Amino acid sequence: MKSLSLIVLFALALPAMGTDPLTLTLGSTAYTLTGAQVSIAAASVAALAITKELLILADLGAFRKGKRDVNAVLNTPLDFSAYFDRIAKSDTDNCAKLLVCHSMAKSEQTLNAEEKAITKLFDNLEVINPYSGYAEYQLAAYAGTFKHPELCVARYNTCRTPIQKLREIIKQN
Repeated sequence: MKSLSLIVLFALALPAMGTDPLTLTLGSTAYTLTGAQVSIAAASVAALAITKELLILADLGAFRKGKRDVNAVLNTPLDFSAYFDRIAKSDTDNCAKLLVCHSMAKSEQTLNAEEKAITKLFDNLEVINPYSGYAEYQLAAYAGTFKHPELCVARYNTCRTPIQKLREIIKQN
């Protein structure tokens, strides 16, 4: 159990690690955002997706001996709404929503491991609680189910970080 706690803690700490800075120029004024400011929400979603997989594996007994009922574990909902509330507060430019939408819009064969984990965070889009930060990401996932990545880019056009860069960010973490 102690090793599982360390794994979960490490996965949740991943977004705090920085990446390349981004310089935005508006007119004659330049703004520099650190990599952490640009990528924290996207990396948080990816870390949360990996954490979910680790929790499921831990509950299935992947880290200990003995057997568990696979159906009972997979059918037990994990509530990440509090984490998504915090992610939503830092996702001011909607880059994490773009990442979620784009991951859902792509075909299964073209997803990298991190994007696959992200799509598994949204395996049930039937119930959306409009009073949680999770709802914003569920709606982004739902928009992606139409399988048109260009719609995701148009919908979340406030994100100035290209989707390929977001994919690199989550892959680095």
